[in-house]
Amino acid sequence: MLVFNCTKAAVEFFTLTRKGEKISPLESAPTPLITDTTHNEHMVSQWLVHTIKVQRKSVLIAMHIHTRYAMVFCEIKKGNWQAFLSMFIERLFNNMQFLGEKFEMCDKASFEHMLKRFLKMHSKPYFCQRGDRSVQRHINDVAWHFDYHVYEIDEFPKDREQAASFDKWVNSLLRNTKQSKDYFHPEEAMFIEWMQRYQQLDADNEQLIRQYFSALRRHVFNIDDRT
Repeated sequence: MLVFNCTKAAVEFFTLTRKGEKISPLESAPTPLITDTTHNEHMVSQWLVHTIKVQRKSVLIAMHIHTRYAMVFCEIKKGNWQAFLSMFIERLFNNMQFLGEKFEMCDKASFEHMLKRFLKMHSKPYFCQRGDRSVQRHINDVAWHFDYHVYEIDEFPKDREQAASFDKWVNSLLRNTKQSKDYFHPEEAMFIEWMQRYQQLDADNEQLIRQYFSALRRHVFNIDDRT
């Protein structure tokens, strides 16, 4: 079950009015709580979706409730939730595939299998209106960074690669929640959850992934330290 919990701003973005009638994908929340990871023996992937204005342009931010992994979309027309869903799945899959191949944890064939598993498990997307203050604070931080990023380079991401590049950077920032004792990196947390859910990752490989991310961060730190 794939659940897009929408803020009031996102609800307004996904809603169109035609001949006085409102058209929207919104329906009742399919799970009791926004933090539910299972419901009626089905796995649930919960996201919070928010809309902001950057230089008078609508920008959508989707953040995974549990890992705080975020993706930013800025080429979607008002009311076109189908385009958002398509771009969301494509971006998430591509971002996870990039990490899987970088760490040599899987190849194209295994990721295609994971995508099929993902689509089977989340065959029907749900859009509902509800929020979470803790997640919203992290979304607001992503929004600030994206607004500053656009201001600094004086342009929006031109293509999927540039959009994914911002995703990667913002998900490398440290986050913390009441549920987590320690600070964590959303990119690492999301990739581990992805592999656990769709590739049945075992404990040994989970530890290996954490070592890969740790080594990658040390490498980046050493490069920055030399410049």
